[in-house]
Amino acid sequence: MDLSIVNHLFVTARFVVKGTARTGDLRLSSFLNAARRPWLPIDHVTFSDLVTGEKIAARRAMLRLADVLFAHEFLDLAGDPVRKKLAQGQAPDFRMVSSYFRPPSRLEMVGRVRRESLDPAGSDDFFVVVEPLLRGIDEAQKGELEALKNLPYAIVQRSQLHGYFEYE
Repeated sequence: MDLSIVNHLFVTARFVVKGTARTGDLRLSSFLNAARRPWLPIDHVTFSDLVTGEKIAARRAMLRLADVLFAHEFLDLAGDPVRKKLAQGQAPDFRMVSSYFRPPSRLEMVGRVRRESLDPAGSDDFFVVVEPLLRGIDEAQKGELEALKNLPYAIVQRSQLHGYFEYE
C-alpha cells in the first residue's frame, strides 16, 4: 500500500489532478512562474474526470502546464512561516476581484488579489487569489470541485482567464 503524501492540486477544464510536483525548495507559485518546460511531471497522481467522474491513478504522469486553470499547495514544505506571514500584507494591498476562466470552463473565481497582480503588464504567469470562492460548478462536477470550496488560496494562471473585474 502506497502512503505517499499528496501535496498539490491542479484544476484543468477537464480534470482535477492531485499528486506531488517536485518543486525543490520553492513554493508552488514560485515554481510555476519559473517553469520553462511545457509538461509538468507529477508523482503519485490521481486524475478525476470532471465530466464522467472517472478516476485514473498512476505512479507518475505528465500534465500540460498550459492547461492548468489554477493550482493549490496543501502543505507548505518550503519557506519561512514568519516571512510568509509578513508577505501576506494588510487588506489595503489587496483588491476584491471576480475572474472568469476561458471556455470551455464555466468557472468563476471571486477572491482577494494583490494590487500588483492586476497589472496587465505583469511578468508572472501565475498569481495568488486569497480566500477564493468558486462559482459555476455543474451538477456533474460537484463531487470533486465541492472539495475546493474552503481553500485558503488558489494559484491562478493568467493566460487561462477570459476576463476579470475589480469590485469597488
